[in-house]
Amino acid sequence: MGSSDTKKQLELKALQFFSENDFDRSNLNDIARALGVTKGAIYHYFSSKDDLFLASVNHLLDVMMDMFTKGLPRDIPVKGLLENLFQMEEMMIALARALGIKGDVDMYRNTLYLFLTGTKKFPQLTDRLDELYTGFIDSLENLLNAGIVRGELRRDVDARAIAFEITAFYEGALLLGAFSHKNDYTVLGPRVCSSIWRRIAADPEGEEDE
Repeated sequence: MGSSDTKKQLELKALQFFSENDFDRSNLNDIARALGVTKGAIYHYFSSKDDLFLASVNHLLDVMMDMFTKGLPRDIPVKGLLENLFQMEEMMIALARALGIKGDVDMYRNTLYLFLTGTKKFPQLTDRLDELYTGFIDSLENLLNAGIVRGELRRDVDARAIAFEITAFYEGALLLGAFSHKNDYTVLGPRVCSSIWRRIAADPEGEEDE
């Protein structure tokens, strides 16, 4: 395994560790033990615990950028795109798979913790998160506008506003899911998707009859 591969593997293992353990209460000895390496091996690639954390979270953001902006499917109807996006359980599992780490339907809690911890301690991560959200909204807006041109959506649809609404729901649902067990987002997601679709589709009744 090459040097870059080893560094990447350390970042991924550290990502898993930081998502499940308190950053402030963890030291490099704890991290090295959990990663199955020596502290010297960590210092070979990273200058400090902060450096390792930043590298890990930036790796997560890189994967999310590829998945949620560049990776949005452009060869399927808008309705299919929205249905995929609102399958939140599958999206979180897909994110874990893309990272090559252990993941389950509660992965969003860990991701939320990483971002809250990261932006509080490392303000530079705020710019990267802004890039992620802006890129996601821009991509959705472009895909919705393409749907208008194809006649799938009403011509008076405000694509930017709908893209923002979808993003806001997504993040709001993840935030609520981290603190509440009273709502089943695997059920509510598709229902919200259906509600949005009825408002923006050129012929929502025709789509449902197919």
